Amino acid sequence: MIKARKTIKKSIFLSQISVVLAVLLTTVIAFNICLSLYIRSQAKKQLVAAAAVLRKFIATDLADLNLESSLKKEDRENLKAVLKINRALKQTQFIMDINYAIIGKNKNLIYNLHSSEDSQTLKEEILPALKQESITSAEAVKNRILYFSASGKSYASMVYPLKLQNNKSIGYLFLYSDLAQSMQLKSTINIILAGILLLAAAMALTMSNALSRKISNPISQLSKFAQNIGNREYAAPEINFSDDETGELGRTMIAMSEKLSAYDNTMKTFLQNSSHELRTPLMSIQGYAEGIKYGVVENKDKAVEIIIDESKRLSSLVEDLLYLSKIDTMQENLNIEAVNAENFLRSCIERIRGIALYENRNIRLHIDNSDSVLNIDEEKFSRSILNILANSLRYAKENIDIFFSIEDSYSVIKILDDGSGLEEEDIPRIFDRFYKGKGGKYGLGLAIAKTIVEKHKGSITAENNPQGGAYFKIIL
Repeated sequence: MIKARKTIKKSIFLSQISVVLAVLLTTVIAFNICLSLYIRSQAKKQLVAAAAVLRKFIATDLADLNLESSLKKEDRENLKAVLKINRALKQTQFIMDINYAIIGKNKNLIYNLHSSEDSQTLKEEILPALKQESITSAEAVKNRILYFSASGKSYASMVYPLKLQNNKSIGYLFLYSDLAQSMQLKSTINIILAGILLLAAAMALTMSNALSRKISNPISQLSKFAQNIGNREYAAPEINFSDDETGELGRTMIAMSEKLSAYDNTMKTFLQNSSHELRTPLMSIQGYAEGIKYGVVENKDKAVEIIIDESKRLSSLVEDLLYLSKIDTMQENLNIEAVNAENFLRSCIERIRGIALYENRNIRLHIDNSDSVLNIDEEKFSRSILNILANSLRYAKENIDIFFSIEDSYSVIKILDDGSGLEEEDIPRIFDRFYKGKGGKYGLGLAIAKTIVEKHKGSITAENNPQGGAYFKIIL
């Protein structure tokens, strides 16, 4: 059995549907609970109000007429004639349809307002549904409302004891109301509410579907784009990115693909140039070695010197390549420590002073504050400075000046020479690997210097000095 694929679109859609259904269900349940409580509250209020009116008129009529004998003789027609209290209900406006009856202590019907058919229903169905303990407890609990069902209908009722002037109990005033009208109102409101909720659900589903599509479609495109990058296809797709996090991710991936493409091209150039640089000394070594072997070289000592020089050149080139590879892959961790800037720069000058003296060059140091500190890996950063100085020595006429200063909390090192300066076409690529300007050696020295500075989270630039010569600037 194939397992259904779980997608972002499906997850978002299902989560939105779950939330909508939960909200709708909670709304319906809460509304019905509140509506039922409201109906019960209104039923009690109106029954209490009706009871107050009815008891007032009934008490007056019972006081004016001595009904005790009539009750004993069960003269119900006489009681019906004298209890003209219907006007009380008509004068009072009630939303609910409230009926009343006077019943005896044993739930026997003494008086009923309605027709004989209603009286029959009252006697045979409604009164038997009342519990005797509920009626008798009416004397103990004031305004107690009773709920019961009879003949498939729900009723709300109240029972009040009736007494004569001599405080003799003759029965109960029974008020009751059919809740069918209220239930119908509740059903009507529920139908309206259901329609509104269904409309809201449809709108929520539409919006959820649109939102999930808006999120999932760009991610699907970005996923395909990432696969293409993995296959070294760096062309960016035409995606209409929004301004949200997805758009930011897309723009970041495009920038990444451009950098990877540039790096890929750089590596291809690097391999081509490195193979060329390695092949030249190897071919020279091989040629002179074979010439010595087969006796075709007349001056063997010179041939041996050339082999040794080419071997040293090859060793130096391989060493630079390995060092650059280590720096790139962070196989060598930076051992950052605080060193005195003046002592560090003077140490670099001393290490290259022999070459400078041999070529009649002067290296001068200018420092603002002898107490300034650099947070660097001294061994690696010194190689960066030495590579730049070696490049300056190659082109300087007489002097090389090193300036150190603190500018806006940044350490700034400037190295200037008085040579012919950089060719304009060389400046953008002077730090590229194996790029050799006029008089260049391997094209790795400045590339190593740049990599080391950037590993220290600094920057390095090269340009021509307006007064003449090359100008290198390092900012840490």
